[in-house]
Amino acid sequence: MKIIWFSHISTIHKISPLILFALVVFTVNSRHLIAQDENQRESTTASERRALDLLDTEERAYAERIARTDKRVQELLGEEGVRVVSIEPILLKPKSPKEINPALRTVEVVLFRPKGEVGARAVVNLQQKEVAEVQRLTGDQVPMTTDDLRDAFQIASSSPDVQKMLGAEMQSFQVQIAPGEPNPSTPENLVTGLPLRSTDPKDPCSKHRCMELFFRRGTDFVSGPSVIVDLTAKRVYIERRKTNETH
Repeated sequence: MKIIWFSHISTIHKISPLILFALVVFTVNSRHLIAQDENQRESTTASERRALDLLDTEERAYAERIARTDKRVQELLGEEGVRVVSIEPILLKPKSPKEINPALRTVEVVLFRPKGEVGARAVVNLQQKEVAEVQRLTGDQVPMTTDDLRDAFQIASSSPDVQKMLGAEMQSFQVQIAPGEPNPSTPENLVTGLPLRSTDPKDPCSKHRCMELFFRRGTDFVSGPSVIVDLTAKRVYIERRKTNETH
């Protein structure tokens, strides 16, 4: 309902004080009801979110904060040098069908500390604002991220063989950003990598966290030997690539 304010002061003077008071009360109550209705709509929208709906920025930050401050997680990882590996909504298996709650927001937060190579999987209940479960992870159980790629490239940059391969352009190479991460520009020279796990028990990469690096100039990959970085031992292995020979 719209309140019409009269344009002539003399007309307003003819309205009794009781009517003016009623109009003021009506206006205040109307604004209160509108604000209340908006809050209810926001609450309804939040409650309609399902367990596996994508997390928004606020939920991700909230889940990470709850996981990092959990005493069990801090006992495993400490507080410094801890990286976020992944933050994803999950659906816990209920004990019975009656316990299924499609609106329960449960988040899996995986954290990793490179020093000592230990990780933690924390199951965070957003509604209850607490960590429901904590699991210790070994280095080989933690997926590699862009941070590992940066570390691998930094280690590889000290290798004379890599310096020779990339030449004066080595400083212009940048690691490839994972999908979803902020990337203000697309560099011409890129460094990409793949986790490497050896089946040979004598190979350090059968136990260590290793990554093979690939270097790309524009659309072409730089030809040369394989560059394998042992992130655990912080060593670089240069291996000649095998070629198929025709007899």
